[in-house]
Amino acid sequence: MSFMRRNWFYRLMLSYIPVFLAVCLTLLLILFLTVRQLSERSSIQSNETVARNASQMLEQSLRGIDDGMFLLVNSNSDIEGFYAETSSDSFVSAYRTALALSNLQTRFPLIVSLYLVNPEKKIVLEPTSIAESDLYADKAYIEAQMQSDTRFRWGDRRKLASPSSPQGTREVISIARIANLRTKGLLVSQVDVNELQKLLSQSVDTSVGYIRIADGNGRLIGSTIPADETGKERKRLATVTMSYTGWTIESGVLQPGILGWAEPALYISISLGGLCMLIGGVWFVLASRRHYRPVQGLLSQVGAIGLKRPLDPPQGGRRDEFQTIGRALDHLWDDSNRLKLENEANRKFKRVHHFLRLAEGRFDAASFYGQREEELFGLRLDAGRPTAVIVELDRYAAFFGTDRSEEELQAMRLALQGQLDLTLADTGCSFTSEWLYEHQLGAIVMQGEAADAEIGLIAGLEQLRAWVEKELPCTVTIAAGVAVDRIESVSVSFQTARRALGYKLSLGSNRLIPLHILPDRGQPELILELERIEEISRSLRMGETEWEAELTQLSASLTSHLFGGEQVRNLLYVLLFHIQHKMSDLPAELDGYWQSANERLMQSLKEGESLAEISAALRGTLSAVSEQIRLWRDSRQNRSAMQEVKRYIDEHYFDPGLSQSLLGDAFRLHPSSISRLFKEEYGVKFVDYVNSLRIEKAIELMEQEEYPVHVLAEKVGFMHSKTFIQVFKKHTGTTPGMYRKERTGT
Repeated sequence: MSFMRRNWFYRLMLSYIPVFLAVCLTLLLILFLTVRQLSERSSIQSNETVARNASQMLEQSLRGIDDGMFLLVNSNSDIEGFYAETSSDSFVSAYRTALALSNLQTRFPLIVSLYLVNPEKKIVLEPTSIAESDLYADKAYIEAQMQSDTRFRWGDRRKLASPSSPQGTREVISIARIANLRTKGLLVSQVDVNELQKLLSQSVDTSVGYIRIADGNGRLIGSTIPADETGKERKRLATVTMSYTGWTIESGVLQPGILGWAEPALYISISLGGLCMLIGGVWFVLASRRHYRPVQGLLSQVGAIGLKRPLDPPQGGRRDEFQTIGRALDHLWDDSNRLKLENEANRKFKRVHHFLRLAEGRFDAASFYGQREEELFGLRLDAGRPTAVIVELDRYAAFFGTDRSEEELQAMRLALQGQLDLTLADTGCSFTSEWLYEHQLGAIVMQGEAADAEIGLIAGLEQLRAWVEKELPCTVTIAAGVAVDRIESVSVSFQTARRALGYKLSLGSNRLIPLHILPDRGQPELILELERIEEISRSLRMGETEWEAELTQLSASLTSHLFGGEQVRNLLYVLLFHIQHKMSDLPAELDGYWQSANERLMQSLKEGESLAEISAALRGTLSAVSEQIRLWRDSRQNRSAMQEVKRYIDEHYFDPGLSQSLLGDAFRLHPSSISRLFKEEYGVKFVDYVNSLRIEKAIELMEQEEYPVHVLAEKVGFMHSKTFIQVFKKHTGTTPGMYRKERTGT
């Protein structure tokens, strides 16, 4: 028995040695990788410092040259003499200018060539010579810079003839500045690239590292790489962009050395480590299977015990392996139940989300996701044509915005949705339902192909409406959309159902709105309604009672012509706008009352769900406003006089001599006072009222008999038919002749 135990110990120990070796090798590889990364990071930081120092040194040198050129151009008066059109001492100016150029070149040793270009005189002035520009060696560069818009930046590396150079040429970079605006003369400075490279060599050990400069377009400016080593391997470690020139400075190592062989060695080591880990893993699996038999008996016992509640904590705080496994299984059971509940919640969320996607037209039945969601709904796509149904709670804001608890509202929604599902199930259709909004319940019904399928659906929806009215403390309005051919097009059915609900304002709530009673999509005629709106506004402001009859006729017309909900609200908003316009000149003592009444009118129009409800609110509020205006007028001292004046105008409107002077003589009032008092009393100017009355009488005569225009003008008090036509067109928007054709057809 003792031998067996030692044998078992050795077997266990030997079986895990490969895993141990693999772990050790992996740790060594990780250590090596870490050291390499740190070394490379240090090299990068060092090269970034070198690149920045080189950038600062180079920018300082080039910027100093640029600033010196700028100072020379703007402060040396001899340069102005050099560019003067006529100058008696042009030779002296040229000499002094050349001397200034020589001084500038002496200040900056990097400058190998410095000259001024005078395009007008076609000469080029250097510190030691003067030449014709057409014969100058750098003529091509000068012509290019005269046309360029980037002359103020360093660049354009090129070869330049130089007798002082052993090769006869030298590579330079140049910058050109405007030296004279009148002649567009240039001051050109050129720096030897070799001198720049020597300057850069001071910042780097050229035996192991390099610095390379390129312009914004990637063209080489200068490099510390020897000509015989340009083809050798190099590694870039840092890049810095110069803010002044826009050049890019690249820094790195010429011969990577340890970085060159360490990287391949690293990858080989990682590969070997991975291979060892793979072999160790295979060995671990084989060893585990070999020694699995003792554990197999334990798992058999766990399977026999089954799932159970967690065990009580053991005595003494110690637990054996079986209790630990049992506790773990209990936790798995609890997690399984929790995940099941979460899955149900997610499933419900997916149903709602996908239902809304269907209603909005964002669904593709050909996609796998769409087919999966169809299974989620339980819809049978081959059961018929999809039809949308929308059930809307009436007066939701007023009824459900009270002190009812959220539990009551949720219970009511569940009851309504449950009854809808029962109703649709009785029709034998495949369906699904979800809440679109808080006040709208939607359903997709797969309507059968039978001739009476639609009739059965409508009958079932009417039963639902009656049940809600009887059993719930609210009412609903129901609309069914048009049946479509495919589930992808069910959003069209929802659109038609929403369109039907739009007529709820005209038809009233607590009803089923079928599509066949709705008008075509053509816009109804609005001329008569707009004329009634104008008459309501006018008569209300004038204190007349005709506005009540006109409001009744307007409501009846909107109902009989079956206007849509948005059309009705828009027309009523137009009515309130006209009334507000007429009331804009109310006196201060009435303006506050009207503003309060106007707010009530807007609130009624916004919250009302039926035309009858809105009309009743409008009538009540406008009656109160009319009564308030009447009481105010009765309190005015001049009211009786203005009533007499208005009565006189109504009886003598046909008199061409009717004027403020005539009325002033008749009623012993000053003519200007008549206009002011009349506007205060009736809210309209004297002249506008007379013209409006005459046009109304002219329209009445036109409808009775076909008078010529000049006769018609004389009968209503106009001396000239031209004036009559102008006033008629201003009030009606058309001429008398056109109006007669439109209204009488003659």
